[in-house]
Amino acid sequence: MLLLILFCLTSLISSTNAECGLRPSYESFLRTGKRITAGRYATVGEFPWHVSIQSNGKHICGGTMISALWILTAAHCFAEEVPPDLTVVVGGIDLNFPLEKYKPDSLILHENFDRMSMQNDIALILLSSPIEFSHEKIPICLPFMYDINTWQHCWVAGWGTRSTAVAVPASHVLQKARMKLISREQCLERIPQLVENVLCAELERGEKGTCQVDSGGPLVCSYWNTMKWFQVGIVSWGQDCAEKPNHEIFISVYNYRGWIETETAIRGKPFFIEGMDNDANAGVVLSRAETQLVFLQYCLLLFISLIATRLL
Repeated sequence: MLLLILFCLTSLISSTNAECGLRPSYESFLRTGKRITAGRYATVGEFPWHVSIQSNGKHICGGTMISALWILTAAHCFAEEVPPDLTVVVGGIDLNFPLEKYKPDSLILHENFDRMSMQNDIALILLSSPIEFSHEKIPICLPFMYDINTWQHCWVAGWGTRSTAVAVPASHVLQKARMKLISREQCLERIPQLVENVLCAELERGEKGTCQVDSGGPLVCSYWNTMKWFQVGIVSWGQDCAEKPNHEIFISVYNYRGWIETETAIRGKPFFIEGMDNDANAGVVLSRAETQLVFLQYCLLLFISLIATRLL
């Protein structure tokens, strides 16, 4: 029995590496928290994938680490060329503290981005050097399905800048709000000019306005009973925060999986969606972290069975 316990613990430890969507400094296998803790401000480790995109030392937009070299964000945050002073800041929640900074190698805006309609509001930043992941720096997983009923316990976070015209963030500490995905039909009733390839979400009851979220930042949701978090949306635009319910419009990351894979491959740094089989005719496959989680669940059941046998 002792050997079984050691074997399972070793497997558990090995699963808390830089696997996407995990929060090793915030939750453990024994405390799988689908709900991020209540409160207005984030704590260390809650959103280890969130980054601050800055120009001239000022926060302008949020973004997400999807790999060691790639940052996912919104196209409307930028002009056509990378500002010479652009930096990506990672590894913390308080912008007043010195954090790690990375320089971009190139900026990729969607070729069909329309600044008037905000259609195809998605962009990628290729970093000049890779991020060294830690418990406070973990890439997010990208979604393997669209169905809004699949995703649970969705959250947005940010430092509060809604456009590049704002020189400083509304808060130097990362803030958060819980969101609820709503159907496209519900959203069209309130926003008839809704473009394609977007998701809509509204504040969960009891949450404050989402004026503090970042343009370009992620909408993240948990999936079923795994410990993994997925970025289902990119913050694009929203309604006046004084209106209730407040609706936010997100670019649907699922709809741009092919674009992400193509653009990253063209730059010689290909990115593949974890949990997806590269064969277009194949279905969803378990990622390594999900496979490990299933294995650990079997270990736990076996351990409980052995204890029960000894007690009988």
